[in-house]
Amino acid sequence: MVCRAAVAQGGSVIIELRAAPQVDEVTRLVDALNAAEDIEAWPVWFGDRGFVVVSGDEDLVPDVTSPVVAATHSTPDGLWLVKAGVTTPVTVGGREIARSDDMWWAAGPCALERFDDALETAMLARDQGADAIRMGLYKPRSSPYHFPGKQRAGLEMLAEVRRRTGLPVVTEVMDPREVEAVAEVADCLQVDPRNMTNRPLLVELGRTSRPVLLMRGLGASVTGWLRAAEYLMAQGNQNVILCARGVLSADDSLAFQPDYGAVLEVRRRTDLPVVFDPSHSTGSAAAVAPAAIAAAAFGVDGLIVETHVRPERIYRPGDAKQMYPPTALRELVHACEQVRQLTVKLGR
Repeated sequence: MVCRAAVAQGGSVIIELRAAPQVDEVTRLVDALNAAEDIEAWPVWFGDRGFVVVSGDEDLVPDVTSPVVAATHSTPDGLWLVKAGVTTPVTVGGREIARSDDMWWAAGPCALERFDDALETAMLARDQGADAIRMGLYKPRSSPYHFPGKQRAGLEMLAEVRRRTGLPVVTEVMDPREVEAVAEVADCLQVDPRNMTNRPLLVELGRTSRPVLLMRGLGASVTGWLRAAEYLMAQGNQNVILCARGVLSADDSLAFQPDYGAVLEVRRRTDLPVVFDPSHSTGSAAAVAPAAIAAAAFGVDGLIVETHVRPERIYRPGDAKQMYPPTALRELVHACEQVRQLTVKLGR
């Protein structure tokens, strides 16, 4: 079969391979594509389905005849893998994040600061039923004078929290050079909204086997958010979790404005799991529960909630304002699950 597609302006090409292709045939196909100037091609595998991703000037993609080609797909919007039905359920520490009655949820402080406080908070979250602990080591602060996180120096402490709680941990990574080290400790790697368009970081994360929690950029469109997910999947990482949170708005009644319509839209366009962060969406502990319950009504599969045993000791005062009480977490998640089940019954 000739692997050449009619590509719309600004589109891209994904080559789907036949079942159980010969390795040497795939290699020859990739080599033939890479021989073209300004074209880069590489294979990716999702279970028993194989693809060749073609990147570069699509008009220069050559006609290549290969018996391993099943189909050549044109992607005018730069999206294909995120909506092609190649996704499988994503698990974090053995717990599946899926569209079920039981919501997956993670909780913890914004940043790992004092170890004792972090561990006590994590223990309380675990006792409340959390599926994972979330705390940041790398903080992409809006001011250079705010605490930037413990960074590599905190990896050992994060590993100790993981060991003592027995729960998987979710933490941010900001630099492609740090991905390998953080992945040795963390069960899920978080991409901050400010890094949603950090292409070198997305490429490096796409080459790992760790699940990636991809937060929507503060002013990003849903298509831009999905394109960031496509970057991850195009490198072979199928374990992508979309995380919705507040977006920029002219209204300053909350830190950001939750965009629930985006949840419906990404659920329509992809099978990737979608979770919601009510803490960063609102910047207010009082607004966390209403925001989380509303997100549940819109069908999110999980929550990321910031919590702390002693918020008055947090280094950055602004972070303390959005810490939900750890002893109220179970009740919050239960309420969200009830709302989610009700909306399913009503035919959402």
